[in-house]
Amino acid sequence: ADVYDEGLCEAVGVSNYGPVQLGRFAERMRERDVPLAIAQVQYSLLTAKNDEIIQACDEAGCRLVSYSPLCLGLLTCKYDLDNLPRQGNPRRQLFKELLPGARPLLDTLKDVARDSNRTPTQVAINWAMCKGTVPIPGCRDLKQARENLGAADFRLSSGAVDELDRASSGVSKKMIENIFQTK
Repeated sequence: ADVYDEGLCEAVGVSNYGPVQLGRFAERMRERDVPLAIAQVQYSLLTAKNDEIIQACDEAGCRLVSYSPLCLGLLTCKYDLDNLPRQGNPRRQLFKELLPGARPLLDTLKDVARDSNRTPTQVAINWAMCKGTVPIPGCRDLKQARENLGAADFRLSSGAVDELDRASSGVSKKMIENIFQTK
């Protein structure tokens, strides 16, 4: 806020604030007449509290920037219990824990992708866009970057978004929250 007061920025943003902390921070910024532009949090079909953080952003008047919209690659649908990240990769154990409960969601993601003539990656990113977020997916190479960009030139139908929401709500074990994210 001091940086804003000194004229060095047009607005402020936060990262890893949960819904409660975001609300408190937004109130403090309103008291100081400092615009809150963005809140950046982990957000995907496999994260918990999605509706809560969207509502908190709406109430705060800021935009949600969603990092890890592919849930560390799990929502690309290229992994299963027989095809996990290599030994030594910390995602290996996490995926072992998440994949069994996520199978119905991943199947739905594949079905929506097939029906939309898109990849699961593009559908997962577009779902986050349909929720009003600005997703920032990671990529390891040019091919993945191009695939990610393909999520921006279409819009899922409301029926497809609802179908993905239902499948997401049925996941028995969600992605662990970032340890830095507040409540």
